[in-house]
Amino acid sequence: MKFVRKVEDLFEKYIDGFFSSRFAGGLQPVEIAKRLSREMDSDKTVGIAKVYVPNQFSVFLSGEDYEKLNPYGQSIRDEIAAYVAEEAKRKGYTIVGKPIVDIFMNEMVKRGSFRVESRYTEPIPEEQSPAISADTQVFEKVLQPERKQQFKRNTGLLTVIEGQDMELSFDLGGERVNIGRRESNELPLNDMNTSRLHAYITYEEGSHTLYDAKSLNGTYVNNCRITRKVLKSGDKIKLGNTVILYEVK
Repeated sequence: MKFVRKVEDLFEKYIDGFFSSRFAGGLQPVEIAKRLSREMDSDKTVGIAKVYVPNQFSVFLSGEDYEKLNPYGQSIRDEIAAYVAEEAKRKGYTIVGKPIVDIFMNEMVKRGSFRVESRYTEPIPEEQSPAISADTQVFEKVLQPERKQQFKRNTGLLTVIEGQDMELSFDLGGERVNIGRRESNELPLNDMNTSRLHAYITYEEGSHTLYDAKSLNGTYVNNCRITRKVLKSGDKIKLGNTVILYEVK
């Protein structure tokens, strides 16, 4: 597979001895690739004319393996996301939204192993029924009731109201926003009590939704620890020593 060779070259270029010291006889890039392909198969949604598959995949590694990969995580995530797009096209699937691959640390995962979760970050489009001849009797109309409502896109504003980055702000639209100490985040923080990727916000069915990215110190909304929370205007998000106000514009 072209993808596998490319990722293996990437690992070997940046991470000297990666396979021999960490994954020898264990986890290999091809295994992650195959698992993502199977995840698409198992989580697909069959429409009238198209087969839809999720666009976001979370790969969970052990602490040791994650720390080894983390400095080069963006390049690896980009390569795997490109593979997901190619594999979906090869199988005739339609990806809902831009392919996103995240790599997280999970202490419950053993070294050399991994776990994958998938989800849709965008609603599945409602399809129109194909044209039928006049002498065809229609018995049932196929609908996706949970997806058929069209949502008006809201815009939001994040403003740091407590912490080192006071008054830092970011306009929210429909794109994913990563928050944490990593410089490449859409909302980078200087707070050393936050993780490199501490949390992220996606736009789902007309609302902004906050996810904790398996952070060390947790993510809180209005003093309640969360793993996922649909945000409302006026919510206060706490990450480390930083408090961020969410407002709908």
